[in-house]
Amino acid sequence: MSVENITLRLITKENELECINLKPRDEQMNLVAANSDSLIHAIKETTSKPYGIYAEDQMVGFILFDNEIYSDGYYWILRFMIDERYQGRGYAKQAIREVINKLKSRADCQQIRVSHVPHNVVANTLYKASGFLDTGEVEDNGDIILSYHLN
Repeated sequence: MSVENITLRLITKENELECINLKPRDEQMNLVAANSDSLIHAIKETTSKPYGIYAEDQMVGFILFDNEIYSDGYYWILRFMIDERYQGRGYAKQAIREVINKLKSRADCQQIRVSHVPHNVVANTLYKASGFLDTGEVEDNGDIILSYHLN
């Protein structure tokens, strides 16, 4: 399967509505936050930046991750989704690889963390295929925490 070149572009006023209109499949709605909520989260959480995931010039997904080390000493991928129309094309794995590539150049980035709801088997499989490992930790809300080590 050939995958177009994936790039990450900051969400701005110009592409914000396109981002908000991205949706997962109906059965995935309880697995990810709405992009509109994630953009509000990004405004409040100053260490993180929201990005559109682009295949060529088409926004196919959304990802929110830390651009500065978080107070717990890690960089976090906070939100991540691929629009229902673009799932199954390899974009998710390529987008995770782009985040890792962006963060590994930072001297203080030793570990990237991500969490997901326990029954999101697809996310767990994706993250593990991308090099993330179970930490054995869970968030207060029960989400499973995985970690990617850069050293």
